[in-house]
Amino acid sequence: MDLGKLVWTVSFLLVLFSSPMLVFDLIGIQRSVEIASGADIWYDGQVAVDLLRLQTAVRDIEDDPPAEVLDEVQLRLDNAFNRINSLPEPGSSAWHTQGLGRERGLVVVREQLNAIDQNLKLLDTNPRAFRAIADEELRSAITAQRKVSLMVLDRQNEVVGRMQSQVSVFQIKLLGYGVGFVALVLALAWLMRRHMHSEAALRASNEQLLELTDSLVAARDAALLSSQAKSNFLANVSHELRTPLNAILGFSEALTSGIFGKLGDRQAEYIGDIHIAGKRLLALINDILDLSKLEAGKMELREELVDLSRVAADAARDLREASRAADVSIELDLPPTLSVLGDQLRLRQIIDNLLSNAIKFTPPGGLIGVAVKRQPRGGTAIIVTDTGVGIPASDLARVFQPFEQSDSRLARNNQGTGLGLPLVRQLVERHGGTVRMSSEPGVGTEVVIEMPAERTLHTEYVRSM
Repeated sequence: MDLGKLVWTVSFLLVLFSSPMLVFDLIGIQRSVEIASGADIWYDGQVAVDLLRLQTAVRDIEDDPPAEVLDEVQLRLDNAFNRINSLPEPGSSAWHTQGLGRERGLVVVREQLNAIDQNLKLLDTNPRAFRAIADEELRSAITAQRKVSLMVLDRQNEVVGRMQSQVSVFQIKLLGYGVGFVALVLALAWLMRRHMHSEAALRASNEQLLELTDSLVAARDAALLSSQAKSNFLANVSHELRTPLNAILGFSEALTSGIFGKLGDRQAEYIGDIHIAGKRLLALINDILDLSKLEAGKMELREELVDLSRVAADAARDLREASRAADVSIELDLPPTLSVLGDQLRLRQIIDNLLSNAIKFTPPGGLIGVAVKRQPRGGTAIIVTDTGVGIPASDLARVFQPFEQSDSRLARNNQGTGLGLPLVRQLVERHGGTVRMSSEPGVGTEVVIEMPAERTLHTEYVRSM
């Protein structure tokens, strides 16, 4: 894992798990503080005050007390009862109490107050006796209440001690949190610095890419200009060569025909060689012109209804002499008629180039197949196969480049300029089709030309035309 990702992960986990722990500790301390400063002491103090006030009111009773004193005793006794009865239960919403009303001492206090209340009728008949009884009961009640006060104080001291322990532990945790926070800040600072360096490096890389892109665009434009200049040069040179070449072919034909007199055997042989070489050179020039037009996008197709079966049969028939000379056989697998919309001259040129290549690179005794088939999806396929030397897989893409040939021994030994297959591909793509080639050295080659369905015409429609 990358160091930056590791630091990010550790920092995230530290923040994720430390924050809830800190919150839980704070809640625990808050609860302890609330209990330590809770309501039990306050309620206990109120009970003690009410008992002392009742004791004072009782001790003010004389042999013939006025009505105000008797009313005061009755009022203080009612206040003490109300205080005892209003003590909150544990978990109530009245502050935080641990259940002071359930303490045994306060039960004793309630019993003493009940005894005073039961003797309250002596106030009218024997005030001195009531004073003695009430004062004795109140001393017992106050004694019990003081025991409860001591117990409440002990419990509060225990809570305070526990709270101090929690605070001590929390201080240690805070120290750990502080160290972790400092480490987190340092880690984030390191990550920020690393990010800034990465951003600077990325910016520099982007600038280099922009410069490289500009260089590539300039190189592409220069290559396009160079290719255009090459095409223009080849076209111009080809046109300039065509004129004298036509004259050479015309004069060689005239000499061969004998209109200027009969030639000797050696003269006739030389004139024949000149004528054959001229025709080969004219074909090369025509190929260069066609390729230049295709690359420049200036070749226009003269589209018409073309019977591919007839075109393939004518091409095989015209090359039969060449196939016999090479001692190879041509087998045709053609339907009676299969028509497409295209340029008949260019379609014938495609098949001628494929057959010429097959004848050229097939050893004596080999077999060449030509088939025209309807595709399942409505398109049309022209398939040319041979049992020739084959092409290595590494050369399959290169042979479709102008002036390129396979590096096989037989390919190097045969004459050729490397324009046949590039022309085939350009002409097929000009018709909207595709070219696929598969080959295996020593076994043979298969070239499949697929014409799109929109160029295929059904037989019924052809007959109606």
